[in-house]
Amino acid sequence: MSYKREEITVSGGKAEIIHFEMNDQNSLTGSNMKELAVILKEIRNDSSKKGVILTSDHEKFFCNGLDADNLLSTPKEKLLDEVGGIVILFGELILFDKPLITEVTGYAMGGGAVITVASDYKYMYDGKGRIGFTEVNVGLPLPGSFIDRIKMCVEPRYWSEVCLEGSVYKAAEAKKIGLIDEIAATREDLRKITLKKLDALSKIPMSAYRSTKNMLNGGLIAKLDQYQKETANAFQQPGVIDNLLEAMTALKEKRRPNLK
Repeated sequence: MSYKREEITVSGGKAEIIHFEMNDQNSLTGSNMKELAVILKEIRNDSSKKGVILTSDHEKFFCNGLDADNLLSTPKEKLLDEVGGIVILFGELILFDKPLITEVTGYAMGGGAVITVASDYKYMYDGKGRIGFTEVNVGLPLPGSFIDRIKMCVEPRYWSEVCLEGSVYKAAEAKKIGLIDEIAATREDLRKITLKKLDALSKIPMSAYRSTKNMLNGGLIAKLDQYQKETANAFQQPGVIDNLLEAMTALKEKRRPNLK
């Protein structure tokens, strides 16, 4: 299992805290992304559950993006399934129509930022962690679904640096641009914020919350199939696979990548 599920009690009933326990950097693979999608579907269909908090107890990493070892060991013809898995997981996060709150407890690079921005409320521990959509820096075009979601929360004047430069932000910087809603000085304070928010949300009639959330995300939901097709086409562009593999190799060898 890549996730520890903790059931909690809130004013409106029950909820869950999902702790990321994927590997030594909490990085994403096709397998553990599918596992999280299954958990989210189960909770979405469970009328007794009022919402979810996503978190990590890792001292350094909330979620450090796609797993380098996994990508380097995957045959080239199957790489799209692994890389594209984050677009599918993003879709499941958007389709999760109950309250979804993320605690960014450490580094949230690439896929970690994707999970964060897909949440209804995003809170970050003001420690050494960083958050950023670093896809372009490893040669991957940023999927349209991520860009459209970024535009829903980040201040417009920062869109270019977030998407085109793959800029990385400290907690206070992420809050300034709208990527994070609030920051906390300690992990304990972070948990107090998320529990208080989830408890308040659980008191809202769930049918009204779910319907309204689906309408809020309606533009994204309507384009989920299109996003997957666009991602597949972008991945097949010349140089994308080679750049990705070079970036992952460089990461493992602790050197600068030679991207083209």
